[in-house]
Amino acid sequence: MKRFVLLAGIGFGTCLFVRAQTPDTTLPQSTQRKASPTRQAAHQLKTLEQQLHLTQDQVLQLQVILINRDIAMDSLRNNPSADHHGESRARRGIMQTADQQINSLLTDDQKPLYQQWKQARRAP
Repeated sequence: MKRFVLLAGIGFGTCLFVRAQTPDTTLPQSTQRKASPTRQAAHQLKTLEQQLHLTQDQVLQLQVILINRDIAMDSLRNNPSADHHGESRARRGIMQTADQQINSLLTDDQKPLYQQWKQARRAP
């Protein structure tokens, strides 16, 4: 009988421990771990630098564009409003502005590579 109680106690303790280790999915997205806007921008910058063969000047300009875009998007995420349609419009506006700025700094040879990269990101 003592063994049964001991095994039941160990099993119950293990279940509690495992339950405590699972992430809380009820928390808002902003409190769960997510890459910072600067880290996201740095990762994307590295990828684009390699794929588009950017000059050092282009890299610096692109870095500013990506960080500004990601900070603006992060701000929208962290400050949600009841107007989901307005938020969606604001997100699209931020992305379109960044896209226009990126296109303006690319050469004619780099623009098709950038379009290919964007389409590859959209594909599942």
